[in-house]
Amino acid sequence: EKRRNFSLPRIEKQETLPGVREYIADAIQMGLKLGVASGSSRGWVTGHLTRLGLIDAFQAIRCRDDVEAPKPDPAVYTAVLKALHTHPNQALALEDSPVGIHAANAAGLRCVAVPNELTRHLNLDHAHLQIKSLADLPLEDLLAQVSPT
Repeated sequence: EKRRNFSLPRIEKQETLPGVREYIADAIQMGLKLGVASGSSRGWVTGHLTRLGLIDAFQAIRCRDDVEAPKPDPAVYTAVLKALHTHPNQALALEDSPVGIHAANAAGLRCVAVPNELTRHLNLDHAHLQIKSLADLPLEDLLAQVSPT
């Protein structure tokens, strides 16, 4: 309870990480579909997306409450792909944790690791590509690097 009371106000003030808004804008401009496949609760995810003014950018949001098994099970990714009417080979996951990377890989997606402050020290080597920040690589360049050959 003490940790939650300490962390929650800080989390609620957190802005998007560098490059996130630009990636969303670029993806929309490119005509890409956007989805969220989260291991967090739907209330947590939609609350933060709403607070940040980003919720309308996503055509599909699936969370741990929408599937029987949480990440690293691929179910949440499979649910997003189904909602977007998209095949795994046409999709890309941006993940910040080993569990998420394993879920994306198990669902057949290409995966880019973009660690956050809490996950920078974890092993993210199972991603197809790892970058420190979305601000480091424009979306178009990232897509070119991880496109299937």
